Formats: sequence, structure tokens, C-alpha cells
Amino acid sequence: MSKSSTNRERRDMVEQMRKQAKAAERRRTLTVVAICVVVALVIVGFAGYTVLKDRSEKNAIAAQDLSQIGTTAASAGCTSVKEEDATGAGQHVTTPVTYQTVPPAFGPHNPTPAPGGVHFYTADDRPSLEMLVHNLEHGWTIVWYDETVAGDGSQLNTLEATAKKFDAHGQDPRYNVIIAPWTANDQGGAPIPDGKHIALTHWSIHQPTFDPANFSSGTPPSFGESQYCSSFSGAALGEFMKRYPYDDAPEGFLWHQ
Repeated sequence: MSKSSTNRERRDMVEQMRKQAKAAERRRTLTVVAICVVVALVIVGFAGYTVLKDRSEKNAIAAQDLSQIGTTAASAGCTSVKEEDATGAGQHVTTPVTYQTVPPAFGPHNPTPAPGGVHFYTADDRPSLEMLVHNLEHGWTIVWYDETVAGDGSQLNTLEATAKKFDAHGQDPRYNVIIAPWTANDQGGAPIPDGKHIALTHWSIHQPTFDPANFSSGTPPSFGESQYCSSFSGAALGEFMKRYPYDDAPEGFLWHQ
């Protein structure tokens, strides 16, 4: 066999080996890509399932009567309502305020309240305390939840579902409830009192039924109402809202203009 024939056979062999190696590499790449696609589909599918499951659970909770959401009033570990003489009605400030109660139930507040119709906030989107206190002055009830509850998916779902229930009533002031986080950054890290994880607050003028005469001589005496619970109870919230309705507030007359 001539030297040129030998060299040609060698080149053909090398080329064949190169093609085989390239084909093998292509198969490995396709296999890796296929595995990645399968894993991605599993992850996306699981995430989608989780989202749908959470949405379904929230819808089911929101469809319940408020008294049936969360734990019962008796098992929520709620304190009696604690009342303090309130100050700060009509007092607008643009600087941070250290409030007398934790979480606040009254006091000086930002000139602008949080927007109406929003019933749930997380730590990422919550307005300032000073804005929320302005909502209190207008008669809103605030449900504060601490970081223990924020880190508990089940409890947080329950709170979001409760807010969804209020969302369904739009701007109806009878459902003026804001569910908002109480964080470690608030008021120097002071926790919700009594080792509790939920706080209900309302700025009251002791007006269970609206009476315009209460406002005829200026702002009436007002009171900060606070109740602290170990866990969320829709029944306890319902009782609190009934005791301190939306227009029972220093500026509750706004809802009757």
C-alpha cells in the first residue's frame, strides 16, 4: 500500500472519529437540555400548582362568614380591650412619630391617609405608621400582624383571604379594615404586647350609633381601643368591628357627608 493511501485512510479514520465524538457530544447536550427542560417544567408546574392551590384556599376562606375564618374567638387567646384617653385628633405632622400605644391606636398623623379600598399590606408595600393612624382617625380598624404570623404561610393565607373578603365590598365603609404588618423596624422594635402576635386597634369616640350632635361643638373626646390576640380570629374581629363601627371615630362624620 502506498504512503498516500495510508495517509488517506488515517485521515478518514480521524474524520470518522471526530464525527462520532461530535455526535456523542450532541447526544449528551440534548440529554442535558432535555433533563433541564423536564426539571424546569416540574418546577414551573409545582409553582403553578402552589399558586392555584393557595388561590383556591383563599377563595374558599373568603367565601366563609367572617365568624368562621381563623380560630374561634375563645381559642384566639385575646385580651380584653384596653382603652386609653386619646390625643392627636386633627394633628398633622410630616415627621416620624413615637406612639403611646404599640401598635398605635391614636396620635398625630400624616396629612394623607392610606388609600381607601386597600385591605391588605405586606412589609414591602405598607404605608407609614403615620398614614395608617390617619386612617384610624377616619374610623378604620387596623389588624396588625407580627413577623411570626408573616412567616407562617397558613396564617398569612388566612389574613389575605380575610382581606379578599373585604375587597368584595369595594368602598363600603362598613368594611373599613386594614390588615397590616407590625415589623421589627416599628417603634424601635417594640413587640405587640403580652406576647401576642395579632393586634386590633380603633380610634373611638364611644359612638356605637352615629349621632351628628357629637360633632356640633368640635372634636369630641376620643379613646384608643386595643385588643391583642395570640392568633387571628374572624369572630373576634367581627365583635371588635361591631363594638367600634366605621363611623365611631374623631372624623367618623366624613362617611355621612
